[in-house]
Amino acid sequence: MLSRALRPAVAVVVLTLASSVQATMLMQFNLKELAAHADRVFRGRVVGVETGTVHAGGGELPSITYRLKVDESFKGAYAVTKGDTSYVEIRMVGAKSDSTTPEGQRHFTAFREVPRLEMNGEYVLFTTRPSSVGLSTTVGLGQGAFRIVDTGKNEEAVNAFNNVGLMRGLARTSLPDSGPISYPQLANAIRNLLSE
Repeated sequence: MLSRALRPAVAVVVLTLASSVQATMLMQFNLKELAAHADRVFRGRVVGVETGTVHAGGGELPSITYRLKVDESFKGAYAVTKGDTSYVEIRMVGAKSDSTTPEGQRHFTAFREVPRLEMNGEYVLFTTRPSSVGLSTTVGLGQGAFRIVDTGKNEEAVNAFNNVGLMRGLARTSLPDSGPISYPQLANAIRNLLSE
């Protein structure tokens, strides 16, 4: 038990530590839940990235608009087409980088968990319906953005959480509950879930 003299000092230390820790609480989704909450589900390659701002709530928020060539559509509509090719634009909240004040205090952006897509990167994305100001994101943030990686032998898909919990609670699947999975297995699982 702490003495009465130490209690105020311990309280100050705890409050100081608590104010410097920033965490994001995030609901874990399995593949079926990702698909159910998504407005669009597709595989695409990033062909354009543009930074800007969006007016919201009386202020300006940084934004990033990604233009993707849709290689395979699983769910949703894609209004922008050129010939037989579909494109989609997704405007996400942008993020300024984390910073440190001259006094050594760390400031973290409020939007660090929003996935960042790389130019020419291949992804399977589960995206939300755009908001009234045109902003969208991936369902479950990093959970709904699967990077496609060519291993030389095959293509594998992995999200920001190493696919942990992706197959949790799903019947009739032989897919692992974590770690990269082959793109054909992910695509077949998505198709099967959306046809139920």
